[in-house]
Amino acid sequence: MRAELAAFGVHTDLRFVWSVDGSGVEDDAPRVVHLHRGVLAGTRAPARVRELAERVVALDMISVIRHEVGHALLFLDPRAAATPGFRALFGDVTKRYRVSGSLGEVSKRFRHHRGLANPRYRRVVSLYAASHPHEAFAEAVRVALATGGDAGRIAGWTAAHGVDPVVGAQIRYAADWLAGYRAR
Repeated sequence: MRAELAAFGVHTDLRFVWSVDGSGVEDDAPRVVHLHRGVLAGTRAPARVRELAERVVALDMISVIRHEVGHALLFLDPRAAATPGFRALFGDVTKRYRVSGSLGEVSKRFRHHRGLANPRYRRVVSLYAASHPHEAFAEAVRVALATGGDAGRIAGWTAAHGVDPVVGAQIRYAADWLAGYRAR
């Protein structure tokens, strides 16, 4: 993870700790990234399962870390979230946060909205990204880190997943943001 961040020029000091009750970052302590030990099981899932989960919810440890780092960095420097460009791509982060946990949010989208078969979810990186603008941004950071911000790899990811062009714009925004990120 640190090497991926360094490739973007990000050298922010983050601490990763094990958690028994979920992965996440608290906005009042953004340098501490909590990682649920249960995610280690996702890392052992077959490659095809991890691939299929790509547009649903982060399943393996590195994907969860990339996602949570997106939260941590934005909490450390929230200025981007107030810009028109950010709001146009991800939404208003001040809106009410109704996330009931990643599995609850994803399950709700399958039960009530037909999951990935619903065309509106072609406009977000993953089903979990649809739960709140913070999650949409963190998911875009996840893919930006996974692709190294390379335009060709981002285009390949969006083509492979059959998503709307706005998803490519979200990922490119996250990659550009990471490249210009300076630690506080």
